[in-house]
Amino acid sequence: MAQATVAGSSGFRESGSEVILRTENLVKRFGGIVALDNVNIEIERGKVTLLIGPNGSGKTTLANVITGFIEPDSGRVIYKNRDITNLPAHERARIGIARTFQIPKPFKNLTVLENVMVAAERNPGENPYLSALFKRRWVDFEEKLAARAFEVLRWVGLEEKWDSKASDLSGGQMKLLEIARSIIRGAELIIMDEPAAGVNPKLVHDIFERIRMLSRERGLTFLIIEHRIGLISGYIDYAYAMNMGMVISRGDPERVFNDRVVLESYLGG
Repeated sequence: MAQATVAGSSGFRESGSEVILRTENLVKRFGGIVALDNVNIEIERGKVTLLIGPNGSGKTTLANVITGFIEPDSGRVIYKNRDITNLPAHERARIGIARTFQIPKPFKNLTVLENVMVAAERNPGENPYLSALFKRRWVDFEEKLAARAFEVLRWVGLEEKWDSKASDLSGGQMKLLEIARSIIRGAELIIMDEPAAGVNPKLVHDIFERIRMLSRERGLTFLIIEHRIGLISGYIDYAYAMNMGMVISRGDPERVFNDRVVLESYLGG
């Protein structure tokens, strides 16, 4: 299948911003189905990038390839100028790529603060032998980690919920908690799968205001797969549209949303 002509764009964006992640000619087949057909995207550091497209267009497959859940048949994934195409998913998480899902899965019997703290890497309290031998070191680490966790909770607007059970949070608050857990692990690129799904419109705006603040003030980078375009369009820096495994439009969000080729893909044209 030939690569689609990208409507309304002559190629990748032209700016001086650093590209934190790019894909090069990604191809993924499932039997006779071409889920990704020479997909090329670039994600700029500190920006919020949106990925849209009708069901079955390849969005989730692309996210799965970027995060290492599945391997491409060909092509490359480049993160911070490093080829990570063959890197396992857990190693990608260690170097700063996080993934959140449509249905959050926190530890529901732990508090919000505990959920953030347990997500941190290399906690010496996880090793019972080191905890017994170096108790002071472990306690110092826990104190610093708790302070850091409180800071992150402030960033996402959950500081007042720190001692609530995760099971008591709303769906939108759970998605903010997932962002906090990603940050405490050291994520620089957070890939979110439909963060607005199942969330009331007011809280959707709250979530995306936080996302925009985190990108502007903390330098975090977001790649977001979403269908509720009308609610989030004002928070997006750049957009890609996919259909039938191909990128069919890229560029300014409003231009992509109104691209004839994109509109026809949703209508089955």
